[in-house]
Amino acid sequence: MDTRHAIGIALLLFASSSMAEPPQRHSAAPRAGAPVKPGAASPAPLKLQIGDVRKYMMPNEYRAALGAPDPDKSTIVVEGQRELLPMKSLQPVPQGIFAPFWAVANPTQAWRVLLPDPRAAPAGPPDVVPKPEFRWGP
Repeated sequence: MDTRHAIGIALLLFASSSMAEPPQRHSAAPRAGAPVKPGAASPAPLKLQIGDVRKYMMPNEYRAALGAPDPDKSTIVVEGQRELLPMKSLQPVPQGIFAPFWAVANPTQAWRVLLPDPRAAPAGPPDVVPKPEFRWGP
């Protein structure tokens, strides 16, 4: 066997033995499923029953609850927002002398070199008349 294989197997065995469970320590409290010694006080079992539901509800509420359809079976509520991924068509395209080199590097997006930048301000005359200022009072 090669020395590297032997070292690898030894490290694997060491790692698996160190990950094994530590030895069990005996404690005064009995564990679940452990045999109980006679004469030892055992805790009372948990009482998880609700009893008669009609004791807690009015009769008309009880009848309405029995006749009502189960909302969990027929209703699905999904809440959340999906993060929008950045679109390649909104990323800037180099302009000027670098545009042909970018078009060669990105042939499927080369058509974007011929179009104006969508993020640029619209062409046309600037707003000469200022917009009215909104005020609550006189």
